[in-house]
Amino acid sequence: MIPIQRFADPTRAVRAAGCETGTLPGGHPYVRAGSKPRSLVVLPGFGDAMFSGDYPPFSGWALASYFARYLRTHEIYLLSRPRKLPPGYGPADAVETHARALEAIVDAGGTIDVIGISMGGLIGQALARRRPDLVDRLVLANSAARLDDGARPAIRRFERYARERDWAAIRADLAAAMFADGRAVAYPLAARTVGRFLQARPAEPADVSRSLAFVRRFDGRDELADVERPTLVFGGERDPYFTAERTRETAEALPRGELELVPGAKHGAFHERKATFDSSVRSFFERSTAPGE
Repeated sequence: MIPIQRFADPTRAVRAAGCETGTLPGGHPYVRAGSKPRSLVVLPGFGDAMFSGDYPPFSGWALASYFARYLRTHEIYLLSRPRKLPPGYGPADAVETHARALEAIVDAGGTIDVIGISMGGLIGQALARRRPDLVDRLVLANSAARLDDGARPAIRRFERYARERDWAAIRADLAAAMFADGRAVAYPLAARTVGRFLQARPAEPADVSRSLAFVRRFDGRDELADVERPTLVFGGERDPYFTAERTRETAEALPRGELELVPGAKHGAFHERKATFDSSVRSFFERSTAPGE
């Protein structure tokens, strides 16, 4: 899930945003805010598998608050993955269901920009390559063409936690990897104590293991040259999963790739340095166009 934070004055943006929740074709739960002709679809990271997938009615307001800076130009969709992922869930499965959801958004009018966060960035790459008609511009946030080799033991450890249904341990380790400030200590402690009782449980425990296996197996290096859409690769220099080296090689291999690495930031750079992230993405959207525009 994307952490929701409050901005100084989100009220005007929330009032102006039409908000709704529901399920799109392919079985994708979603939250929508805004009503502009251009859509911004956010594909969340691995943590999306760790909750029920049912968004309460107020979720649209929280989404509008978090993405307030985009509401002048876009309607925003937070598009979860389906529950009950199939065994061996891979890029072809992800593209098939996500394409059906994006087709429904296109049919409603407008064009689509995509922000893929971590695992969502892996899916975003596959979508942009296999269904370029559905993606105008792509942002890979704390994501790359593949997981760093040094991160594989951590993913294996998460897979063991998933078999044991130790969701608190997964959340604690993720929090330590995401933040470079005091939250790297406070959040893991909270996850392992009160979080064991307060955090949502996965609707489908198998989805956690299948999502982790997807991340561990994914390797899009040989397909980057076929991603013709303008792509911003945004990461943290201290990200332990999609390292600076993996991020750089991804941006360099993309025909229309741009790179921004945030000094000192880790796997949660898109959130911990959100002002920087938003400015970079807005600037990227303003100066880049898809082929033929």
